[in-house]
Amino acid sequence: MARPPAWRHTLDEARRQALVAIDFYNRPGDRRSFSDFIVHIHLAWQNLLHADRMRRKAEIFYRESGGRRLFKRNPDGSKKTWDLSQCLRHEFKDNDPIRANVEFFVGLRNHVEHRFQDSVLVATAAEAHACIINFEAELVRRFGSRETLGSELKFPVFVQSLSPSRYEEQRNLRRGLPATVSTFITEFQVGLPDEVRSDERFAYRLLLLPMKGPKTEADLALNFVRQEDLSEEELQALLGNDGSVIVAEKYREAVHGDEMLPKAAAATVEKRISFKFRVNDFTAIRKAWQIGPAKSGDKEQLPKSDGYCVYSPAFKQFVYRPKLVDRIVGAVDTAEKYQALLGRIPTLKALDGS
Repeated sequence: MARPPAWRHTLDEARRQALVAIDFYNRPGDRRSFSDFIVHIHLAWQNLLHADRMRRKAEIFYRESGGRRLFKRNPDGSKKTWDLSQCLRHEFKDNDPIRANVEFFVGLRNHVEHRFQDSVLVATAAEAHACIINFEAELVRRFGSRETLGSELKFPVFVQSLSPSRYEEQRNLRRGLPATVSTFITEFQVGLPDEVRSDERFAYRLLLLPMKGPKTEADLALNFVRQEDLSEEELQALLGNDGSVIVAEKYREAVHGDEMLPKAAAATVEKRISFKFRVNDFTAIRKAWQIGPAKSGDKEQLPKSDGYCVYSPAFKQFVYRPKLVDRIVGAVDTAEKYQALLGRIPTLKALDGS
């Protein structure tokens, strides 16, 4: 039998480290170790990227500076391999949400003290979840579905997130976050573009909805569905089919009451400037600014929408906040700015009786 390629051993180690990381994260009580999760998921990512680059015969070793072809060496004489940060710079573009997520844990690694790790876990659960999902996705994308970790993992049984008596404990843990860790998390997230910070590949949030229904003999206990894609009848029809239903969806802000539909938003802009301003103008500007849906009827928002609009289930479309109206007014309140943004000379309202 032919010997397996060298990258195979590195890939096996990547998978092993990922499973160890998940085990440490899911352990109950004192057996859980978030700091160990961070260490092992770091090693899992580094080995995964090394394995893929080895398979592609791409560089993974540091070389001496000055154009020399000599390798840098470790104290034991072995060639010094790239660290995880170096791998990320070569494998992902700047502001890639996956890269940002892994870099978040690279930076967090030196800030976690054992006595505060439960507080850090609560504050970074969404990022940790995304890190595991991203690892699985990259593992399968680079090496095929046969390498999936899915067959070796089960959905954990837990009570913490479903028990109202634990809510105050969660708040207390967040309040107990050390200042240095809190500062790191805040500064890291503030330094990211809005579209990266809100991307589920950077922070993945789950909404768990327990469904009551008769027990069945179905093989699967859980179904993963998107609640927003189901009608009330379809949602009711799922009751009891496979037991509890878990709804996974990206976090979206809720409507607060001062939002406007596009026609009303355009009318509000027009009232505050000297020129005619129609819905088509509003749509052209917000699309140019990457705000709202890419096309009418879409439920997914463009990357720079945060703070400017929210999806309204009642209207089945996006509604827009006064903040966006204010921004548009400031961008078209003179003829020069209007023409520069919309590409045509504006029509004064007084000239056509408006």
